[in-house]
Amino acid sequence: MGLPFGKSKKVLNAVFAASVTTALMGLAHPPQARAASFPSRPITIIVGSEAGSSPDVLARLVASDMGAALHQSIIVENKPGATGAIGAGYVASARPDGYTLLMGTVSNIALSPLSRTVHYKSGDFTVVSPVASVPLVLVTAYGANVHDLAGIKALAAKQPQGMAYSSPGIGGPQHLAGLLLQKALGLNLLHVPYKSGGAAVLAVASGETQLTFAGVSAAMPFIHSKKVAPVFVTATARLQSLPQVPTAKEFGMPDLLVDNWHGLFAPHGLPEPVRQVLAAAVHKALENPKVQEKFTALGAAVDLRSPDDYVGFVSAETKRWAQVVHENHISF
Repeated sequence: MGLPFGKSKKVLNAVFAASVTTALMGLAHPPQARAASFPSRPITIIVGSEAGSSPDVLARLVASDMGAALHQSIIVENKPGATGAIGAGYVASARPDGYTLLMGTVSNIALSPLSRTVHYKSGDFTVVSPVASVPLVLVTAYGANVHDLAGIKALAAKQPQGMAYSSPGIGGPQHLAGLLLQKALGLNLLHVPYKSGGAAVLAVASGETQLTFAGVSAAMPFIHSKKVAPVFVTATARLQSLPQVPTAKEFGMPDLLVDNWHGLFAPHGLPEPVRQVLAAAVHKALENPKVQEKFTALGAAVDLRSPDDYVGFVSAETKRWAQVVHENHISF
């Protein structure tokens, strides 16, 4: 039974007044003003790999200075598995409010969505800021005496069943770098996946495989202990941490420029004012000389490109690796 006309009119007037009040409050506090109060609670950066991995260490280095810039706590939480896809999937489905971020990499942003088992795509994220450029280093067993492309071919000639190369898993940049090397040199390479970058380097040191493309931080202990020897880095310029090691470009192989890049991402739909606040905090952290020194020690370089430039870079990388996967009929 409906309300009497008089009471019904009073109720409608009250509802209308409440709606007007809500609208006026929205005008008084536009998105820019609301972003000015961001962040009002701790922010979490999700890392899709285990503690101590390059994404984890880089995230923690950035988080410390980011927190100081934002006057808020930054929590780094590890959700390892599926080459970073578990952590990325978690962030893709989170609220786009700036409080849940992802340390995204070429693996979980550009490559994992190519897998039939992953249920997110690169477009499900908003680029917040670039963080680091992390090239790979090709290493062979120290006693193999490989110093150049001729040495790689000579080593391959000793492996009639095909030279084996290890990687942290199928579909990652290390795996695909091996395919690019195979194409560039016309070699027959056998891919052997392991559970981590460290395990892939150890396989070379122990003679289980003949070479691997490794993250510099994973390879450096083995290089220093003379268990593996670096051949070249997949960068356009020599690394400060390995100044004696030539680049793929110096070897005349521009297609072997492989960057295991790291950037900060948020769920799609992040408000632009909030993105700007976060990006400014990341940029300030990356400008810290102490942070830059620590990145260099890990074989990484801070990436100070603008977020807008980074959007184009990520898009180009996604297309590039999709083509490599398609051309090589990789299923993962």
